[in-house]
Amino acid sequence: MMIDTGVADSLFESLQADALTSPDQLRELYPQPNPNSLRKEIDRLTEESRALIGCSSLVFIGSADVEGRSDVTPRGGPAGFVSVLDERTLVIPDATGNKRLDTMHNLLQTERVGLLFLIPGRPSTLRVNGRACVSARPELLAQLTPVVSLDVV
Repeated sequence: MMIDTGVADSLFESLQADALTSPDQLRELYPQPNPNSLRKEIDRLTEESRALIGCSSLVFIGSADVEGRSDVTPRGGPAGFVSVLDERTLVIPDATGNKRLDTMHNLLQTERVGLLFLIPGRPSTLRVNGRACVSARPELLAQLTPVVSLDVV
C-alpha cells in the first residue's frame, strides 16, 4: 500500500502510474480469504464482541471529513472504558488530549466511524463500523467511565 502526503511531483505519482486498479488484479496476487474471516461480519454486538470490548483498554477511531481526508486517533482508558448500551450502540468517553477535536469535527460532518478494539498483548481484535454522533446528554455522560486526559502542548 502506498500513501500520498499531497506533495506534487512525488514518488507516489510515479508509483501510481502502474498501480493496481481492480479487485480482480488484487485476487491474482492474494489467496481467497479464510471462511472464518468471511463469517466475522455481523450486524450486532454478540456476547463475544461485548466481552472483548469489556477487556479492551485501547480503541482506534477512524473517521473522515466530507472531503475524504481521513484521520485515525487512539482512545485509551481502563479496561472496559467503552460502554455497550445495547446490541447496536457503544459509547466512548472523550479525553480531549491535544484539543484539536479532529474526530469530533469529522463525526459532525459525516457521522461515519470505524473502530478497532485491541487488548494489548493479545492477538484478538474487533472491528466495528457504523454511524456515530457527539452527545452531551447529562444522563448519558453520568454513566461513562472517567478517562484521565493529559494536556499536550
